[in-house]
Amino acid sequence: MKPAARLLCALLPAIFALYLPSASAAGFDCGKAVTLLEHAICDTPSLSAKDEQLTALYAPLKKQKIFRELETRWLKDVRNVCQTAACLEAAYDLQIRQLTPQPPRTEVDPNTLRPLPDGQRYREVRDEPWPRFSLATLPGFDPENTSAQLVDLTLHNGVLHALVFLITGTDGEAMVVERSYLTPLKGTLLEYSDARGDWYEIARDVRFAGWNTSTYNDQGERYAGVQDGVFYYRQRTQGNLQQAMAYTLDSRQPPQPSTQLYSALSNTLRHAKARVLGNLNIDNNGLKLHYNRSAGQGIEEVMEHDAGGWSLVNPTWSETRPVLYFDNSGGFACVWRVDLANKVLSKIVPEHEAVSAHPLEVNGREAVLYIDVDQLKIALSPAY
Repeated sequence: MKPAARLLCALLPAIFALYLPSASAAGFDCGKAVTLLEHAICDTPSLSAKDEQLTALYAPLKKQKIFRELETRWLKDVRNVCQTAACLEAAYDLQIRQLTPQPPRTEVDPNTLRPLPDGQRYREVRDEPWPRFSLATLPGFDPENTSAQLVDLTLHNGVLHALVFLITGTDGEAMVVERSYLTPLKGTLLEYSDARGDWYEIARDVRFAGWNTSTYNDQGERYAGVQDGVFYYRQRTQGNLQQAMAYTLDSRQPPQPSTQLYSALSNTLRHAKARVLGNLNIDNNGLKLHYNRSAGQGIEEVMEHDAGGWSLVNPTWSETRPVLYFDNSGGFACVWRVDLANKVLSKIVPEHEAVSAHPLEVNGREAVLYIDVDQLKIALSPAY
């Protein structure tokens, strides 16, 4: 028996038991229903109601590629593989949970967090990665002579914008050390807009000075980032001179010189819920967190030092959640998540080339944006 016929047979009891001959049911025109799935949804009141609910949730979101990808994947991999009415009900329930906006989160008070007792370490989860997919391919990417870093991201007017620096080789100065500071690398600054689903070239051949240092595991103080819908950055002009620049998000107009200087704490310190111990640029094989005095002034060991395979890069804190993320460039390469509240260390992105993980909230759900070779990707926390 063909799959379509099996589906029809499986759904017939529900259809006949709950049949309502309404051409206005569901989130689409039931008078134009063609497939067995469409007929089953139209002819089953509970499914029809859920389809209407899902359509209403999706309508304000479908202008963004993130949600178009979520819908496409759900249709292909979840809903359209169902063979029973119960499966369809569960599929709709899952997607409704996934698209339902979550209430705003309040920032966690670090004083409520407590370190683990001496000798205990975090529970490690390696086999439950988050759902993830590509948003866009980096333009002009040459794997032999190109690398990329995610500089910053923001939700501007409800739309995700990502700022990426595409390093296109070196200019002979890139590895020259000056007073422990690295000369800026030359490359292209790009803006990704999730409403447009494409890239805009902000500036080419920029000697970008976005961080205190350029290649260390903890890049130190940040000199580039988004504030109030404007991307500020610094570029080296000649000799030791730098020029501050400003680009208005989604304007697609050339950046302008600015008198405003962007300066923020390193990702290791910004929004920190506990202090990361040790110098990550010298000894980053393990990870220990130092809590303040009101939390007992304790130190907890997240993973064992010298366990092999750990090499932390770009540790970044969530603004509101008691969570630290980091890229790992060692034997356990991938993107990892450190949950201070539940004491869990989990691999959320398994691809070994994943770098520059930055946290964000998508419709109230926890997510990370990152770069995987020539792809800008997103990983979304599961909707249980």
